[in-house]
Amino acid sequence: MIYPWLPALLVPALAVMPQGMADKPLWLTDMDESALVYNSVPGIDINAATRFLLLEHMPEHQDSVTIVNNERAFQMLKTDILACTGNKVRNSERESFAYFSDVPQLIFPGLRLYMLKATAEMAGIAEPQHDSRHSFADISARLPRSRIGIVGGRNYGEPLQAIFDQLAARNRIYTRTGNDMSAAAMLDMLANGRVELIVEYPNVVQHYSAALNHAVELVSVEISEATEYTGGYIMCSKTEQGKKLVQAYTNAIQLASKDKRYLQAHLRWFDVSSHHKVTALYNQVYNTAF
Repeated sequence: MIYPWLPALLVPALAVMPQGMADKPLWLTDMDESALVYNSVPGIDINAATRFLLLEHMPEHQDSVTIVNNERAFQMLKTDILACTGNKVRNSERESFAYFSDVPQLIFPGLRLYMLKATAEMAGIAEPQHDSRHSFADISARLPRSRIGIVGGRNYGEPLQAIFDQLAARNRIYTRTGNDMSAAAMLDMLANGRVELIVEYPNVVQHYSAALNHAVELVSVEISEATEYTGGYIMCSKTEQGKKLVQAYTNAIQLASKDKRYLQAHLRWFDVSSHHKVTALYNQVYNTAF
């Protein structure tokens, strides 16, 4: 993956807060840092962990944290004078109502397709090759009665969203929304056979499968409709103040990402076997050499 903005990271930047921000901005998040979000399971707090380090470079910044799901956050971004949210996929539709940080707040390996072993056998992929990529559209066609679970308010990328829209017309999409960490709830539904397929990030599945103590065997495959890696950006209200604030976050990311603690804030949420791959991606994106 090529990041055209990488040369900009070579220029030192100071995360100076814009002047004239009389109104206290909102930080919109779908997770209470102190809460057990689903079945007494703690959530993946990479969003808060990285923002904590960003705020070290924004000493004058003050905001008010508001717990909302993704759909509500987007509604508020369209109407609130000054609000921001983190770890969001960037696309043209969202750019119509929000400003995005120039660089991602965090990075992680791309989405994979997960299913129970019996479902994989029915689809003819009981023993997937480690480096092979499959078409999600083809797999869903081989399993015409399968239901696909997705998290409401999340953007899965245009290729997958187009397929989801087609399947929704056939009543094959189950959407879960809410503040109970829908990703964990959806994984629980997969393990219990209430949906047959989910598309999820590897670190999310690793974390919640262990925490929920699932005894079932899951099969995962890379899918051609998903990018190999994904960046989660900070987005702010599309106002003049929001533009200045998202630039302050961009400057803070450029500074904080050079600190190994920022890398560790990522690695904490990945299985040790993934650390080398995640570190290599981190170095590529943030122009570091850890």
